Amino acid sequence: MPVKPEEVEAVRSDGIQEGIANASDLTKILDRCYDSLKEDEAVEVYVYQRYILVGKRKKGHRDKFKYKFTNYGFSPNRRDSKSESLGYAIRAIDGGSLPNYVYDAINGDVQALRKTTEHLISAYDAKIKRMKEKNKPESEIDEFKLKRKAAKRRLTLPLDEFLELSEPIIVEIPKNPKKFHDKNDIYIK
Repeated sequence: MPVKPEEVEAVRSDGIQEGIANASDLTKILDRCYDSLKEDEAVEVYVYQRYILVGKRKKGHRDKFKYKFTNYGFSPNRRDSKSESLGYAIRAIDGGSLPNYVYDAINGDVQALRKTTEHLISAYDAKIKRMKEKNKPESEIDEFKLKRKAAKRRLTLPLDEFLELSEPIIVEIPKNPKKFHDKNDIYIK
């Protein structure tokens, strides 16, 4: 069943609404999510091969996803209309501010996908450093160390395995980047 933009408020905060959206509805939903952001929040889109997750995140908190669309995802080694419309919907709210390799990864460019994975490793490094500075428990830090190690290992795999085990392409679009990011944050350049 397609998800309509007007259903954004109807989604329970603790659940994810799963569905299929056409390109127009996806753009409207992302637009509406972006327009509802506070100064210290960002729209987040996690792009997997077989689906995407859409939600938002408040600075210093974990993601809170509202939607899972199973008819979108990144297309390894090929460009298709779904990946192009996903890129268009993201550009509609970020104004094309992300580097081209992010859109290229969504469109199936494997080298660009590797670059997004390298960026993710840098983000994990920064997260681990911040957690240590805040004296977080080692058990919490270990979670991110394992994720970092797994991402680094994926970069060494042959193409087929790399694509199968690839991390999502994480797109984060803050309402106000100056209020959302700290000076030590690692974000896409």
